[in-house]
This record gives sequence, structure tokens and C-alpha cells, in this order.
Amino acid sequence: SSSKMPFFNYKEKNIHYLSEGLGPVIVLLHGYLENLSMWDEMVEKLAKTNQVVRIDFPGFGKSECIEHENGMALYAEITAQLLDILNIDKYALIGHSMGGYVALELASSYPKKTSQLILFHSTAQADSEEKKTMRNRALKALSKKNAYLKTAIKLLFPSPFQKTCKRQIDKMIQEASMLNANGIAVALAGMRERKEHAKTVQDLTCKTTYIVGKLDPVLDSRQVKKEAQNNKAQYIELENAGHMSHWESNEKATTTLLKTLRINT
Repeated sequence: SSSKMPFFNYKEKNIHYLSEGLGPVIVLLHGYLENLSMWDEMVEKLAKTNQVVRIDFPGFGKSECIEHENGMALYAEITAQLLDILNIDKYALIGHSMGGYVALELASSYPKKTSQLILFHSTAQADSEEKKTMRNRALKALSKKNAYLKTAIKLLFPSPFQKTCKRQIDKMIQEASMLNANGIAVALAGMRERKEHAKTVQDLTCKTTYIVGKLDPVLDSRQVKKEAQNNKAQYIELENAGHMSHWESNEKATTTLLKTLRINT
């Protein structure tokens, strides 16, 4: 890895990415209020056998902010441009939470390029009315950004993991507090407006998998299980994990991802 920070230009904005390792390509898409560093521990293992590409969505991590009405489509378009620049035309997509929504946008635009889709603590459903109300509340709460972030980030973890993952939670809060509120707003509005993608999952000819934490406080595992069955996808449940298994249960989550990826090749 060179000391030069890997950035590329999208409409005059700097977008940060990393590409590591050689082999079949895996694209890692981070979740809300996260950045590409969420995958650090996993990449150590994945990059031994694969080329692993990850990106900071605009307004997150080291990427510049882009004001935009359709966040998920924007993030997908930027990811597609990066893959183009890197001359990659076949890839497995792994999207965590919001990153899963971006993966679905990408897969629906480029089904032939998608060799596998893994929705990692994510769903192909659109926001329910109740969820939309929560997004709108969050958008209002952004006026007091730091107070909002402390609460919102803690709530991603069930209480037992709030203790064991304290270091990662503190880092996540600290990194998110550096972000521009407008960039966060793009993500919130983008999630609120996102399309329903059940048909995308059903129509893909490649292997599709949902990986879910049984203790997820954000996603109801029983509902996702039903969804996976309806969409003819594989369903894997991690017993001892919530929404953030890459930290709560890293080894198990990594092994599960590797296994799921291997079955395909």
C-alpha cells in the first residue's frame, strides 16, 4: 500500500477509497454514520484471497460532501464510477445496512456485473411509514448534531454490546462528529426515499444472501427471514450479534462472509 491517499474525482469532489489484495473482486459498502474503516478487521482476512475494494460515501469518512436529493442512487453511481476507473467488471457486493441499499441499486443497474449479493444486516424493503417518520425526526435532530449522534449511534447496539464495543462506539461517535450535517442529511433523506428492491433480489441470477443478527435492535430478524424466503435468497442468522456483527462478533461474522463467498466460486 502506498502512502498516497487513494482518491478519485466525482463531479469535482474528492472521493476516498481503498483497493487491497488480488483475486476475485469483493466490494464493501459501509453503513450509515460509518466509513470504510468499519471493514478493517475483516479486510485483513478477505484480502488474502480477493481484491477488496471499499469506498467512503460522500459526506462520510474522508470523502467530500455532495448535496443530493437521491442519496442511494448517488452512492451507487459513484461506486460504479470507481469500479470503472479500476477496470473491474465482475464483483461480489457486500453492503452493511445502508450500504445494502446501495448494493441493491448497483445490482439492479448492473445485474450482469454482480457475481454475488450479500445483504449484511440490511433489507430490500423500502422504509415503512413509521421508519419515514423516524428519519424525519432524525433530520430535525441534526440541528443539535453531537447530541443526536451520541444517541443514534448507541441505539445501533443492543445493551450488552454497548459495553463490549465501547471503544468502537466512541470512535464512531468521534468520527461522525467531524462530519458535515448536510452530508448526514443526504443519507437520511436517501434512506427515507429509497426504492423497494424485492424484485431486484428475485431477478438476480447470482447467489443472494441475507446475513442477520438475531439481537438486531434495528431490523426484526423474523421479518428479514420471511423476506429472504419470499425473495428466494439464502438466510443466515448470527446468534450472538445485533446490527453491527463486524464488531460485536467479528470472527463469526468474518468466517460467515468467507464461507458464503467461497460457496459461489
